[in-house]
Amino acid sequence: MRPSTRTGAQHPRSSAKQTGTPNAPGGGTPESIAPPPRMTPPTPPDLASPRPKLPSPAGHMVRETGDRSLRLPVMDGTGAAPSFGLTARTDLSATVTVVHTLALLPVAQGDLASEIDGALAENPLLERRDGAPCPGCGRHCRAGLCVRCARSERSSAAMPEPVVDPFHTLEAAAGAEIRSGCRAVLPIVLSHLTERGLLDDEPANIAVQHGLPLGAVTEALRAIRAAGPPGIAETTVTDLLTAQARALADTGIAPSWFATLVRDHLELVAGGNLATVAATLGVTVEEVAHAVVLIRSRLRPFAENAPAVGTMNPQPDVFVYRDGTALSVEVPGSDWFGLSVTTVDPTVASNSEAQKWYSPYDSAARRLLRQLDARADVLTRVSALALERQQAFLTHGPTAHISLTRTAVAHELGLHPSTVSRAVRGKWLRMPDGRLTALADLFGTSVAARARLAALAHEADADCTDRLLQLRLSDAGVDIARRTVAKYRAELGIAAVVPAPPRS
Repeated sequence: MRPSTRTGAQHPRSSAKQTGTPNAPGGGTPESIAPPPRMTPPTPPDLASPRPKLPSPAGHMVRETGDRSLRLPVMDGTGAAPSFGLTARTDLSATVTVVHTLALLPVAQGDLASEIDGALAENPLLERRDGAPCPGCGRHCRAGLCVRCARSERSSAAMPEPVVDPFHTLEAAAGAEIRSGCRAVLPIVLSHLTERGLLDDEPANIAVQHGLPLGAVTEALRAIRAAGPPGIAETTVTDLLTAQARALADTGIAPSWFATLVRDHLELVAGGNLATVAATLGVTVEEVAHAVVLIRSRLRPFAENAPAVGTMNPQPDVFVYRDGTALSVEVPGSDWFGLSVTTVDPTVASNSEAQKWYSPYDSAARRLLRQLDARADVLTRVSALALERQQAFLTHGPTAHISLTRTAVAHELGLHPSTVSRAVRGKWLRMPDGRLTALADLFGTSVAARARLAALAHEADADCTDRLLQLRLSDAGVDIARRTVAKYRAELGIAAVVPAPPRS
């Protein structure tokens, strides 16, 4: 029975000592009882010294973990020892440090410049060296053109002046998108666009006014909206803003319910009733407040490159140069923007109060530089591999596009697929000839099939059915099912042809 530890209760042995009664067999006084030997704790191993090899008995695997060893039974084929089924694999899960380092990866070049300008205004330890952005590419340099652009200008000085406008107008871009039978309708529909890029009348009224088939007007509007900026050729400002909101949601910048907020709840947002909007959409007030910031910063009551306003091209994120016969890739990093961290005077650094003040600024400045360089590194690797794979596509067009997925690129580069997706989304390449190409255009599994289908549909007779298109694609080396042909045809806006019933 365990002795009590309450006040007043005495241990039997202590009572024996007080009375002088022997408490061991054979008698004796307390003074004659020898004390127990003192235990010396084991000396901890020297972690800096080489660890001794642990023996590995048969049927066991010894794994060293820290300062201990873990012995795991291993199946030897006889059933004598159980197995835990442990297998080695590469873990690509993102740590907190990686997530913070790649925080700027999804940001496009135009927004990145705004982020940097804001950081320069708020952080006294972040500085930009003397100079100005290069007029050709935006690289920070001392003055005038950077070395790359100056070299490119000298090489193109001897070339004849191009006889066509290098910038595609909306009419030219839509003309490449529209079906050949409706191309004559395109200038008429474009003449009904206002300075904001809105349609000044309903499509049915435009068709009646000019004596055009409504289907041809609808096809022209589809081509204009596919070739132009989000919101072009809409009939109301609300529809224009909704189209812009839907484009932001499709690129992952805004949540999926963003277009619904813009379409149905702008009046409540303008009145400050964010709680009502949040309850209706099933989201939090904080999420609605963040969406309001996106509305104010990213939505415009006009189409950005409406014909009367002029064209506005996106800023390139990746610059592709031709060095001889090979292509090289450059992505803006911290040095591109001319950024550095101010060196703190040693006398200031030794002051504890001064350290408390400048340490957060110093950490923020160095974190921004790391994030810029990490973004540049990932984008360089992804775009270089994609360009290497799609050389034929860049030379011969969509029909030479090969199947390339983001997952395959991630596996080859040792990155997580979501990292590659964030790197590709919304990014643009500036090719050696100056034209802009979306980085996402280098990826896909059906680009060549869609391009060949579109070409066949425009060249084929009016009664060409999905079955006949499938056979012609098969002759061209593209083997897809008839249902896939129907799906691609619908996505490309090609009218379906129903085969005539057999005559009885």
